[in-house]
Amino acid sequence: MKNTRIDTVTVSVLIPARDEENRISECLQSLISQCSNVIEIIVLDDRSTDATAEIVMEFSEQDSRVKLMAGDELPSGWIGKHWACHQLSLVSEGQYLLFLDADTVLEEDAILLALRKATEGNCDLLTFMPRRIAKCVAEKLMFPFIDWAIFCWLPMSQAHKRKNPYLSATYGQFMLFKRLAYEQIGGHSRVKDNAVDDMELGRMTKREGLVWSLLDGGGLVTSLPYENNVDALKGISRSVFPALNYHVSLLVAFSILLLAIAYIPLYNFISEVISDQFSTGFFYLSLFSLSMLVISWAFVCVRFKHPKYLVILFPVSITLVVLVAYYSMFANAMQFQSWKDRGVPGRRVRL
Repeated sequence: MKNTRIDTVTVSVLIPARDEENRISECLQSLISQCSNVIEIIVLDDRSTDATAEIVMEFSEQDSRVKLMAGDELPSGWIGKHWACHQLSLVSEGQYLLFLDADTVLEEDAILLALRKATEGNCDLLTFMPRRIAKCVAEKLMFPFIDWAIFCWLPMSQAHKRKNPYLSATYGQFMLFKRLAYEQIGGHSRVKDNAVDDMELGRMTKREGLVWSLLDGGGLVTSLPYENNVDALKGISRSVFPALNYHVSLLVAFSILLLAIAYIPLYNFISEVISDQFSTGFFYLSLFSLSMLVISWAFVCVRFKHPKYLVILFPVSITLVVLVAYYSMFANAMQFQSWKDRGVPGRRVRL
C-alpha cells in the first residue's frame, strides 16, 4: 500500500470493552470526530454488568459508524480481551485494523496522521507510545518508570532497522495493523493465553519480516487512569513477568540491574560526601553517574508530563516496580492472576 492514496484507505476501529461505563464515553467522543477513513467503530461488549452497552448505543444514534457487538462466551484457554479482539477482527471490513483500549482518548486527526505515517513507511504495524494520566499513588510512581525504560533504554533507530523481535515495544492502546499483516501473523488467536498480547504481536510482526514502527504519540494518544491503587497494581503486574517471557533468570537479572542503577550511584555519592577520606576522582565519578540518572528521569517527566517531584523519588519508583515484578511472577506461577473479574490462564514459568 506504499503508493495508495490516503483518501482511499479504510480503517476499522476495534474496541473490546468490559465494564467500562466510566471511560467509554471519552473514548468514543474522541473517535467520532476522526477522519472519514474510519468506516466503522465497533465496540464489543464483553458481557459487561454496568451501563457500557447503553452508552455505546447512545453514540450509535449520533454516528452510524459506531456499532455495538455482543461478545460470545469465553472459550477455555483464552484471555478475555484477546477473545474480544479476535471476534472484532472477524466482523471488521477495513483495510487497516486499529485496536484501541476502551480507556484510550485520541486527539483530533490522530488516525489520519497514523495512516499517513503507515502508508509512507509501508508499515504493517504502527503503534504509538501513549501519554498516561496518573490519578493514584501507584500510577504516579510506576508510569514514569515505564516511560523511562522504553524511551531511554530502547535504541529506537536500531529497533526499526533490525529484525530482532525483542528490540520492540508495542502498545495495546493504539495498534494500527494492515489487515493482511494481522492475518499473516495469526492475529490474537496466536497469543490467546499471553497476557502481553500487544508486546507479542509486535514481536511476531518482526519475526515474520514485516515492517513494525513505534512512534511517540504523547500528544495524540492518552491513556486514562485506573480507578484506584489496587486496580493499577493488578493491571501493571499482569504484564510485567509475561513481558520477560516468563523467565525467572531474566527477572532476577533485571531486578539486580535496576536496583544497582537506582542505589549504587546514590550510595557512592553520599558515602563520598560524608567520608573522612575524600577522593576527588571517585566523587566526580559518583556525581556524574547520579547526574546522568537524574537527568534522564527529569527528561522523561517533562516529556510525558509527569510531576517534577518524581525525579527525586526515582529509587522508590524502581523499587516498587521490582516488587510488582516479583508479585507478577508468583501470581502467574500460582495462577491467581485475574483481570475484570476473570482469571488469566497461567503459563509455564521458565528458568
